[in-house]
Amino acid sequence: MIPEEYRESLQYADYQKEQADLRAKRQETLIFCEHPPTITGGVQWKAQNLRQQPDELEKNGIPLVPIKRGGDLTAHEPGQLVIYPHIDLKRRKIPLSDYFHALLSISAQAVEDYCSVALEMRRDYPGLYFGERKVAAIGIEARSFFTSSGIAINVSNDLSTFAHIVACGLRQFVPGTLSQITSDKLSPRTLAEHWSKRFQAFLDPSLSHTSD
Repeated sequence: MIPEEYRESLQYADYQKEQADLRAKRQETLIFCEHPPTITGGVQWKAQNLRQQPDELEKNGIPLVPIKRGGDLTAHEPGQLVIYPHIDLKRRKIPLSDYFHALLSISAQAVEDYCSVALEMRRDYPGLYFGERKVAAIGIEARSFFTSSGIAINVSNDLSTFAHIVACGLRQFVPGTLSQITSDKLSPRTLAEHWSKRFQAFLDPSLSHTSD
């Protein structure tokens, strides 16, 4: 089992410093957190998907942070579960494509375990969806086969930060949350517990009985 922790508030700049240290040490860790309002832009982000200029965002207390994960723009805010698995794919002999698919599958399973919502993967659009609502976004960074960044699942956030962007550059979908779908007040921390069990079972299949 790899060490894990949950942080109710983590500034993205602090996470960037931490991920560099973990990568340098190749120290496997599973971090769950909620970020304050933040917009991040992956290596393919496009200016036309930003609905407000960066200086205006800053005035509203929303930093725009360029990062080296894949993908376009996404938003983080309280009530969204952000998951950062730092995993040594080389040592574990896990292909990056298998790892990417596993994060989505594990997330869908954990959501169904927690609140009985069946989210879908779409062939041409990475993430997890409920109809036209995009509930989870994924963006992986892997250097020397050691991973950072990860997946963000909208649990009970108010989606106000998403109003400033075209999320992931996909105009045909709208952001959605699990609380919207279920009409229940859901907990990111509780979802993290389900996610951790599924992820640990992926790394060690002998633990799979604890997740089913």
